[in-house]
Formats: sequence, C-alpha cells, structure tokens
Amino acid sequence: MANKQFSPVAGDLVISLHKRGVFKVLAISHGGLTAAIQSFNISKQKLLDQPIEDIYSDTLLPFEEDASQAAARIVKEATENR
Repeated sequence: MANKQFSPVAGDLVISLHKRGVFKVLAISHGGLTAAIQSFNISKQKLLDQPIEDIYSDTLLPFEEDASQAAARIVKEATENR
C-alpha cells in the first residue's frame, strides 16, 4: 500500500522535520509549496511566539497524539479548570 502524501491546510496541527515542537498551520502559499506556521501549546490550546513563514510544506508532518498523551492532557485540563 502506497503512503499518501500529507498536504497541510490552515488550522492543521503539525510537526516539522527541521524544528522542534508542535505547530499550527496559519496559511499555505498559493502554490502550496510553503506554509506559515506558529508554535502551539497543546495543553493550553494557545499559539506561542511569532509566526514562522516560508517553511516548505513537504517538511511538515501531521501531529498525532497517542492515547496516553491525550488522556494525560485531558486530565490535566480538567483539573486546571476547577
């Protein structure tokens, strides 16, 4: 089975092959070759730092949170909001 190529769209959460962390895609260039991304805090659901522009789209991969990470984040969010 062939791997499908990931094409990020605005609003996607991604990781980068060249930068550490989780990012939110802010915009994709007209031709789809580059993207503007911004560091994103999963727990707080909040954008951090300044946007980074002209990141090649083919260096971005979808962010995939495993079940244990999601469970820990949900518990933390529930206890912080009390």
